[in-house]
Amino acid sequence: MADDDVLKTAVRLGASVDALAALAAHLRLETEQLPADPAVRALLGTIAAELVGDDAPDPATAAPTIGLARTFLRQATELVENPGRSGNWDQVDVPLLQSVGRLSMGISAAVLAAERRLPDLGDRLRAADASFLDVGTGTGWLAIAIAQSHPTLRLVGLDIFEPALDLARANAEGAGLSDRIELRLQDAALLDEPNGYDAIWLALPFLPRAVVVPIVNAAVRSLKPGGWLLPGTFTGPGDRLSELLTDLRTVRSGGHPWRPEEIIDMLATAGLSDAQEIPREWPAPVRLYAGLRR
Repeated sequence: MADDDVLKTAVRLGASVDALAALAAHLRLETEQLPADPAVRALLGTIAAELVGDDAPDPATAAPTIGLARTFLRQATELVENPGRSGNWDQVDVPLLQSVGRLSMGISAAVLAAERRLPDLGDRLRAADASFLDVGTGTGWLAIAIAQSHPTLRLVGLDIFEPALDLARANAEGAGLSDRIELRLQDAALLDEPNGYDAIWLALPFLPRAVVVPIVNAAVRSLKPGGWLLPGTFTGPGDRLSELLTDLRTVRSGGHPWRPEEIIDMLATAGLSDAQEIPREWPAPVRLYAGLRR
C-alpha cells in the first residue's frame, strides 16, 4: 500500500474518532450541566444532530454512551502507545476502569430483553428473595444498573482485582445501594454456594479462556433450580473489520474471542438446557447468551 493511501485512510478514520469524542462531549454538556463556551456548545450540538438527530439526550443512555466513548478512546490511545501488550488488568488506571464500568451499565438493557424471552426470569428477579451474581463486577456499575431496575433484588459482585472493587464500593455507596450490593474479592472458579442465585452474569471478555469452564461449572452449581446463567461477549456492527477489532479488544482485555456456537456448546456441556443466544435488541455492544439449570 502506498504511503499516500495509508495517510488517506488514517484521515478518514480520524473523522470517526473525532465524531465519537464530539458526541460524548455533547452528552456530557447536556446531561451534567457543565459550563462551555457558547460557540463550542453550539457546534457540538450541531454535530450530535448530524449523528443521531436533534432530540434531547436521555440521561439513562448518556452514561453508558459516554462510558463507551471514554473506553474506546482510552484503549485506542493505549493500543498505539503499547501495541504488543497482551491482556491483563494489573494497571490501576482509574478513569479507564470507571469508563469500562459505565459502559457495562448498558448491559442492563440486555438483561431486561432476556426477561422478555426467557420463561420465569423476570418474575424470579422481582421476587422478594431474588439474588443476582455479577462475575467480573469491576467497578460495580452493572450491578448498580441492575439494582436500579430491580428494586427488590439482592446482588453480589465478584472480582479478583482489589483496586476495582475499592472503586465499586465507593460507586455503590454513592448510588445509595451499599445495602443491596455485596462486593467480594473472590475467584469465581472457587464459588461454592449451592442453589444461591436466580441469575448469574459472566463477563467473558475479561476472563482468560483457561478459567472459563471452571467458572461456568462453579456458576451452574450455584444457580437455583430454574435459574439462568447469562454469559456475555463484546460485539460490533457486524462487518469483518468490526469483528476483527472486537476480537482485538477482547484479547487485550484478557479474554478469548468466543464464537456463538462455542458458547452454546459450552453451556450445554455444563449441563444447562435451552442454551441459546438472546436476539440483540439493545444498543450496548454486547452479545448475551443464556442457559437454564433444571
